[in-house]
Amino acid sequence: MILKRVLSASVIIALAVNGVALRAGASTKPLIVSGVSEWGALAHQLVGSDAKVLSLLSDPNADPHEHEATISDAANVAQATVVLENGAGYDTWLEQLVSARGSKVAVVNVGTLMRVKAGKNPHLFYNPLAAIAFVKSLTALLQHRPGFANITVRSTALVGQLRKMQGTVATIANSCVHVKVAATEDVTSYLLGDAHLDIVTPEKLRLAVGNGVDPSIRDLATALDQLKKHPAFLIDNIQTATPLTNELAAQAKSSHVPIIKVTETMRGTDYVSFINGVIASMQVDLRKQGCLT
Repeated sequence: MILKRVLSASVIIALAVNGVALRAGASTKPLIVSGVSEWGALAHQLVGSDAKVLSLLSDPNADPHEHEATISDAANVAQATVVLENGAGYDTWLEQLVSARGSKVAVVNVGTLMRVKAGKNPHLFYNPLAAIAFVKSLTALLQHRPGFANITVRSTALVGQLRKMQGTVATIANSCVHVKVAATEDVTSYLLGDAHLDIVTPEKLRLAVGNGVDPSIRDLATALDQLKKHPAFLIDNIQTATPLTNELAAQAKSSHVPIIKVTETMRGTDYVSFINGVIASMQVDLRKQGCLT
């Protein structure tokens, strides 16, 4: 399977390089290509109009785990000045396109920055600390290149916003440590972990859902039982909904557990607002637990 995908990436990138897919007009601005829309949005906030930023995964109604590289993806990677990879096994199709490209290209890989390998939770875009590391890395990569004279000013402002976000999470951690919450899978687990909230849903079930496999009957029974014990809320990734996750959401509704619906592919173009929206929903439900004022 891996060999087939590498070969497919090589063929696709070759078609793109040879002009089959390169129909867009040439641009004088550098092109920054991101697989994940969150990293693309942060890059856009960082570079402003100094570069064109394109996110290849931009549909919040599609399952990003099922995405396969297209000729259009390869065409954009072939023209890119910088490629932004999530890494940690999340967008291997993008890494393969970069490897199959005939010339080298600058890459920022967030999994590498955060030392998260494939097999671990790859949803680093819900981690404010990863976002800060990403902005700093991309700034360091671009700040000495022509055309990015104002990037350090934007970087300072953006990191300031992200640190403020992290401060809000720290406040939750100080006030609501060990409050129990539930999740259909691991999309927001970094955020919940930073907030020192206890995810009562079995980790094996969350990983199984994230990997598209069936969890054990025992883990499912435990997850359903935990929802009957009224955790503060259930995080439900509606972008990768399955009959199993719908069953968990139905149990939460029946048990009067608040449901916070999230997506992996961000809605809108402002990363800070996107993550702050999830944090604000968490705060609303945690106040009902009496741990926040």
